[in-house]
Amino acid sequence: MNRLATLGLAALLMSAALAPRAAVVEEIVIKVNDNIVTKSDFDKRVKSTQDGMRREYKGPDLEARLKEVPQMLLEQMEDELLLIEKAKTLYQVDAIVDSQIDNFMKENKLETKEALARALSAEGITMDEFRRQVMLIYVPEFMKSREIRSKISVSTDEIKAFYEAHKGELAGKPQVQLQEILLLKQGHTLEEAQAFADQVKKDVAAGKSFSDMAVQYSQAFSKSSKGEAGWFAQGDLSPAIANAVFPLKAGEVSPLVSTDAGWYVFRVEARKEGDVPSLDKSRDMVIEGIKEQKFQKAYKEYIDGLKSQSYVRINPKYL
Repeated sequence: MNRLATLGLAALLMSAALAPRAAVVEEIVIKVNDNIVTKSDFDKRVKSTQDGMRREYKGPDLEARLKEVPQMLLEQMEDELLLIEKAKTLYQVDAIVDSQIDNFMKENKLETKEALARALSAEGITMDEFRRQVMLIYVPEFMKSREIRSKISVSTDEIKAFYEAHKGELAGKPQVQLQEILLLKQGHTLEEAQAFADQVKKDVAAGKSFSDMAVQYSQAFSKSSKGEAGWFAQGDLSPAIANAVFPLKAGEVSPLVSTDAGWYVFRVEARKEGDVPSLDKSRDMVIEGIKEQKFQKAYKEYIDGLKSQSYVRINPKYL
């Protein structure tokens, strides 16, 4: 059995925390009626989420994104508890969990509950913990789909109006393909970094390879791939970086950019400009955009309604 395939979900599940439990006295981060999220639950979820971001995102403003995770999770975990409590009053939650566990077993070729238990045990997870974690992941999504998304409809007039109002967005955002060189703040002064950036510009203008300089000098993870950072839309980057690179043409080098991690110099390898698609070609995208817009409004109203019916407290220390 492929361990990563079998427990690909487990990395996410390990971060989940749903607790009505009181065996150990511990600081409470979130309380929704009788359900709580403890400090260890919350810290585990934060770490797992940040680790996942480090694996999947290598952008130059990664550190800024990581800092946003705790506040994002406070709201997300509060919503999860509210949705699960509501689900218990409307549906057979155990049956939803059983169905998801059955799907998980089929996908990972686990023929019996005993085989699943052994696979989980190898990861230090009990079957009861697994069930709680599956509930935390899937039941909120079930509720969003059944109670909100399924009730959203879209008219022809709405499609036409949305298309006319969002043509610029439908065109797709301009993107730049970047190479990067990072100098960490530890061990370098601003003056040294500025002098280095000026020299890189001169060297590239003289025909020297930015890739070679990235391999030689960069302290970013992308050093091993010759400074290749990837493709980015403007909204994918921090304002400081976006403002430095988007005015550039392909082949040009940015001025020095200061971030929490250190000082960056970027080279724009290539650019993509977006074209406006016709309504026929963008119809599916337009419908999804309308549905998502309606969902966000309906979801907020739904959650606000649940909060008004529940006791909800977030430890002020974490706000």
